[in-house]
Amino acid sequence: MSLIARHVTGDQTLLESPIRSAGQAAVASPNASRSRTAIFSTFFVHGSAFGTWSSLIPTVKARLSISESQFGWSLFMIVVGSLLAMLASRSLIARFGSRQVVRVAGPILLTTVVLATFTHVPFVFALVLLVLGLAGNTMDVAMNAQAVEAERSSERALMSSFHAMWSLGGLTGAVLGGLLVKNAGGSLGALIAVVLLSALFEANQGKLLAAGPPHGTVAARPLSAKWLLIVAGLLAGVCMSTDAAVRDWSPLYLTGNLALDLGYSGVGYGAFASSMALCRLAGDRVRTSVGERQLLAISACLAIIGLAIVAFAKVAPIALSGFVLLGIGVANIFPTLLSMAGRRGGASGIVVVFATGYVIALAAAPSFGTLAEATSLANIYLLLAAMFALAGTAALHIASRN
Repeated sequence: MSLIARHVTGDQTLLESPIRSAGQAAVASPNASRSRTAIFSTFFVHGSAFGTWSSLIPTVKARLSISESQFGWSLFMIVVGSLLAMLASRSLIARFGSRQVVRVAGPILLTTVVLATFTHVPFVFALVLLVLGLAGNTMDVAMNAQAVEAERSSERALMSSFHAMWSLGGLTGAVLGGLLVKNAGGSLGALIAVVLLSALFEANQGKLLAAGPPHGTVAARPLSAKWLLIVAGLLAGVCMSTDAAVRDWSPLYLTGNLALDLGYSGVGYGAFASSMALCRLAGDRVRTSVGERQLLAISACLAIIGLAIVAFAKVAPIALSGFVLLGIGVANIFPTLLSMAGRRGGASGIVVVFATGYVIALAAAPSFGTLAEATSLANIYLLLAAMFALAGTAALHIASRN
């Protein structure tokens, strides 16, 4: 049975997901299996590149000898590059195909990770980060377009598994990068990590899908379909904002409000990220079993409950259980939204969701600090719960009309 189906009469269209249950899915050919392996490795390399970059930040900042404020503005260039990628990626994919865009953007991303460690001039460093954001996000859109095509061709839910591989790549890159920096130094460590990632990347790129025209898109009522993509982007933006809020504010919340020892300040984000990665491994089976709309509804409810537990917790262990539940809730929302967007709008649909999500995340970020200063750090998580409720309700309502 399809994940999403609506039967209508007259000149309206039958809308249904191309994804089937495991028993109905076609038997994968060896070529299809190799293509999926190539896409898995692409997600892993992309996540590892950013994980490696994260591990290099202290070394790079020390080399540049600049203030936190100056370094913050330099990091903002990654965001600028990401936004520029939103403008370029759709046209690039339409002209050259997602496979070719991945094959070009990947080496550029890996090269900029190394170049950032050799840069001594702040202005040049900012330009390198601009390219890093541009290449990284262009590759992100293209590899998600590949993932949508893999789902369409195999008639199986795969997106959550691809994103789980990205999460595992991020963890691997952070750990490997940290070890290499400690034992080989920043620049040499980055070079070794990138050489290893480049070898993995090049070994599989020839097996990526030669994606054709987008399938499964909704031709009827384009205005409604456009609204679906925008509202999906709003919900994606709430997921992005949640990740940032847990990463940036949970250490202060746990050590300040809940008196956790400073040595454990990172356990909140660790609990959140670990549960999210694990649930993504099972996400495709759950999505096939319960359906996309049901999965989004359940996930949003779990996220809201997790946020409420965190906000009202009086001791750290209770807050940590909330972060775990929040990770479970958030895990499969973003992959599901991208899968839906890709089927309805191809690469253009993915770009709309990414771009709208980035705008929401950028708009929300300053409000967290202002809210915390005016009231309490706990209210950051209550604000996110309200955002999930509003965006989730809107997304489900629009989806039910398509």
